[in-house]
Amino acid sequence: MATPVRTRSGGSGMPVELTTFVGRREDITAVKAALSEFRAVTLTGVGGVGKTRLAMRVADELRRAFADGVWFVDLSAATTRAALEASLIEGLQIHDGSGREAVDVILDFLGERQVLLLLDNCEQIVAEAAFLINGVIRRAPRVRILATSRERLWITGECVWRVPPLPVPDPDLGGGGAQSSPAPTQYPALVLFAERAAAASGTLVNKEDWDDVARLCRRMDGLPLAIELAAVQTRVFSPGQLVRRYDEWLASMMGTLDRTVPDRHRTLEAAIDWSHELCTPFERLLWSRASVFAGRFGPDAAEGVCSDEDLPQEEVLDTLAGLMDKSILVPEEHLGELQYRLLQTLADYGRTRLRAAGEEETLARRHRDWYLQRTEEMATRWWGPDQLEWSRWLRREYGNLRSAVEYCLTTPGEGQAGLRLTAALLPRWHAGAETSEGRLWLERALAADTEPTLARAMALRSLASICASRADHAPAEAALRECHSVARHLNDPLMVARAHSTEAELEANRADYAAVLARANQALACPEYARGPERAQVLPTVIIAHALLGHYGEAVSAHEDAVRCSVEFGGRADLVWALAGRAIAEYGVGDHQAVIRYARECIRIARDYDNVIAVATAYLLLVRSWVAEGDFERAAELLGARRRVCEELGVPALNEEQSLLNDALATQLKAKLGGRTFEAAVARGYAFDFDAAIDHALGIEGDEPERSADAGTTDAEPGPLTAREQQVAGLVARGLSNRKIAEELVISPRTVEGHVDHILTKLGFTSRAHIAAWAARHGA
Repeated sequence: MATPVRTRSGGSGMPVELTTFVGRREDITAVKAALSEFRAVTLTGVGGVGKTRLAMRVADELRRAFADGVWFVDLSAATTRAALEASLIEGLQIHDGSGREAVDVILDFLGERQVLLLLDNCEQIVAEAAFLINGVIRRAPRVRILATSRERLWITGECVWRVPPLPVPDPDLGGGGAQSSPAPTQYPALVLFAERAAAASGTLVNKEDWDDVARLCRRMDGLPLAIELAAVQTRVFSPGQLVRRYDEWLASMMGTLDRTVPDRHRTLEAAIDWSHELCTPFERLLWSRASVFAGRFGPDAAEGVCSDEDLPQEEVLDTLAGLMDKSILVPEEHLGELQYRLLQTLADYGRTRLRAAGEEETLARRHRDWYLQRTEEMATRWWGPDQLEWSRWLRREYGNLRSAVEYCLTTPGEGQAGLRLTAALLPRWHAGAETSEGRLWLERALAADTEPTLARAMALRSLASICASRADHAPAEAALRECHSVARHLNDPLMVARAHSTEAELEANRADYAAVLARANQALACPEYARGPERAQVLPTVIIAHALLGHYGEAVSAHEDAVRCSVEFGGRADLVWALAGRAIAEYGVGDHQAVIRYARECIRIARDYDNVIAVATAYLLLVRSWVAEGDFERAAELLGARRRVCEELGVPALNEEQSLLNDALATQLKAKLGGRTFEAAVARGYAFDFDAAIDHALGIEGDEPERSADAGTTDAEPGPLTAREQQVAGLVARGLSNRKIAEELVISPRTVEGHVDHILTKLGFTSRAHIAAWAARHGA
């Protein structure tokens, strides 16, 4: 995926197009028409023909037609049904702690939503994708599917659209060239070459070169990927030289090309082979080795996984730059870091080369080793000042972490490594993310290796934590019993204390708050645990238990200890629940302004750490306090805003207790305001987009919130951007990064990321440079 930036209002994950889109107007119209008639449309064609770009452009043009937006999910790394379902849950950003089957979670999430779901690269998992799509068609009547695949999916009511190559001039016209035809620029293949050549070399195609450009595009059969790879070489060669060199090279290779392969497949193979030949030895080696990554990867991962005596580590960064210059690697910024990606066709080619060199297994193991080492480093340093960066690293690298776990679970003799890796991922699951997949991994890893090691004890504790969060008490108890047994076998008092802290979590989910305190005290009786940073994990349960038992002074003292722990060691992830507990205590003593203050701080931190359950919980605390303060309309607006945020984040009704509280508050507010006023206030809150809803909860004033497409409002804005978006555009024009903009506006980097994405979408731009130019023209 290219630069997956979350669009909170109206879908998620749609890649930002890094280059201009050329031609395909008739194809776009035809596919849009097909989607108006069929529930599922599959774009098929040879690799490199432009299926993904066409699907993205169609989806972008249809964005406003779907009230709940467009969702893009890349399935290129999914090779099993479990991985497919996990990719959907991750791509749709569903957060579910119910313990249900993943496919049911997905189908319930889509349910009544009006969505266009774009599933990219289905070819390696056709049967599984077809099964899931058929389920969507049956159970989600307002969802349309747009899929890309090298073969049809054979699903109910499928419309197959074969994506054609780009048109090229007929060689029989006027001596075989484009120069003699009326307008070379009427041929999209030639326009594509010219635009990419200009981007690569900085020069325009001369009039006398159009004949050679036309010949080269015909040699490439109008395949966009092949044309783009050739256009990059204009930095070194003229179009005429490219034609001659390609013809000479192709003649020398004809004996090695498989003539049983269809012509266009053979053309693409030859074009990629030719690009490979033009790479340096280091570039060829890195190309093949980078194919081991599951999607995006960073420069540090490239150095750690791909370097050895044949490719020295000090050469990797320059080699990455060379492959980027040749359009083999696509650069993307994700969560504040530059990463790289191989297009799927080029990744497949690289993997074939890797296999032919006998290095596939070696690189897969290196990949696993590097991610295991980094994940264990993350777990060790999680409680320190770099915690937020590690949290973002987990989100950025989750695809590669999944690949590393699958290697452990499917390779004989790797069970212990699987335990170590899955156990170390607890911080990701503790935030409520990917818990279904996490439980499955842990259960498989624990079954694969039964030695009573520290890794097993940590994995059992992680499994118990996930089961406790889902109110699945029996498996949690069983895991904790064995965890205690292994910890005693190892004579490890710190591990025993960790198990007691997880028992406190389990008792909290049972609402047995006296038992929570007893288990927490057992954990804190271990000096190493009580003085160390890990106590940050048990203190929130202590605060909440005291608050709900009416021990308000003890709750405040425990909160102060949690704050001291955070200041001493630097971590803030667990402060979200400490703040929620403090807010509950303040509500108990009637200090509603304090509740609002602590709940808002909870939201600020939870948003940074992607802790969606804490965000939803803090909203309820705010609603209760505004009701107590007598501001009933604001409370009703927050109920509507909470519903919007929960839907955008994929959070279901969290538990029976919170659902009952939500309903009770709604009933109370309706009685206070009257039905019509209450419904209008809820509608106003629900009309906010995600960022505006969060700002409203935080009490951030000064700009009108953006209204969602389905809000039913006719209010007109003076321009395409909200006031806050104009502020962000002006700061982008000053050259500030997202982090610096966040500091300037006192909001989170994630909120800035959302604003930048909205600006790009509204203005039809593809880069920050375009935003800067717009801001300069409009005085933003």
